[in-house]
Amino acid sequence: MELPAAHGRVEARPRPRRGQLRRAQAGRADAHLHHDAHGADQGRGTSRRDNVVTGYGNEAGAALASSDGIAKLGFTGSTATGTKILQCAAEKLIPTTLELGGKSPNIFFSSVCDKDDEFLDKAVEGAVLFALNQGEVCTCNSRMLVQEDIYDKFMEKVVARTEAIKTGDPLDPATMMGAQVSVAQQDRILNYLSIGEKEGAKVLTGGAKNDCISGGYYIKPTILSGTNSMKVFQEEIFGPVTGVVTFKTEDEAIAIANDTIYGLGAGVWTRDAHQMYTVPRAIQAGRVWVNCYHAYPAHAPFGGYKKSGFGFETHKMMLGHYRQTKNMLISLDKNKLGFF
Repeated sequence: MELPAAHGRVEARPRPRRGQLRRAQAGRADAHLHHDAHGADQGRGTSRRDNVVTGYGNEAGAALASSDGIAKLGFTGSTATGTKILQCAAEKLIPTTLELGGKSPNIFFSSVCDKDDEFLDKAVEGAVLFALNQGEVCTCNSRMLVQEDIYDKFMEKVVARTEAIKTGDPLDPATMMGAQVSVAQQDRILNYLSIGEKEGAKVLTGGAKNDCISGGYYIKPTILSGTNSMKVFQEEIFGPVTGVVTFKTEDEAIAIANDTIYGLGAGVWTRDAHQMYTVPRAIQAGRVWVNCYHAYPAHAPFGGYKKSGFGFETHKMMLGHYRQTKNMLISLDKNKLGFF
């Protein structure tokens, strides 16, 4: 089975014996092979050796995912590639965890605009965080859901804040957003913007290349207005692009938020303490930020629902994925059972 030559990372925990993996050509996908090397005196503990195997998915990735020497696989990347990884691993029954794509909703309820204060300012920034890291984040808040009665007031502030983003050289301290990772990614984003235009999406800001630096793969931070059924609202773009829709009621917001094949992240913004608790519980996503976004504390579990994968990282529960339970029943009775 061939794996796509797409961006991704495979983490593999080898079995106690050494796996035979041939060296792959340098490429886009990184594969991390974690190996516990036991010294002559095991009483002193173990040391860990990390090997980085670079190569294309159909070469290095496939070799890792189908190797007899692998006891556990962890993959971070696209849902399409993750599916292929899982199929390869299934042939050898290798336990696998996946952290895949997302199309995360960011919901803004009416109470956000009850006051023109620091919290409203924070919420506006929270909406614009779709441009963080040029939108090349699996939990990018790429869908914005705004309650109908505050749409005009709130979006005026969001568009203005988006247009104030300084794009340029990432080595310049004044720069807020840099370039996309490659020309291929830039072309992919531009293609989705073209698709959105054909679907009838309205460009509120951005929507084109940014020639701020000659030769750079820059995209203007883009906000599209449309409907949740549009392709640009359903497929992961992986760039500084978000789509905004309106909703009337809390139930409608939850329905729109869950109308996606993904379930990695989500955001809820409200001053209502009841909504802070009930709405996140109703959203089908592994992590839901409430009155914040893009916070990644080391002690908090991180993982997805639906086609965003399974298994959790950045929490002690992650250790369970890399350990095996063994039950030993030892009899201290010298006498037989007496059955035979």
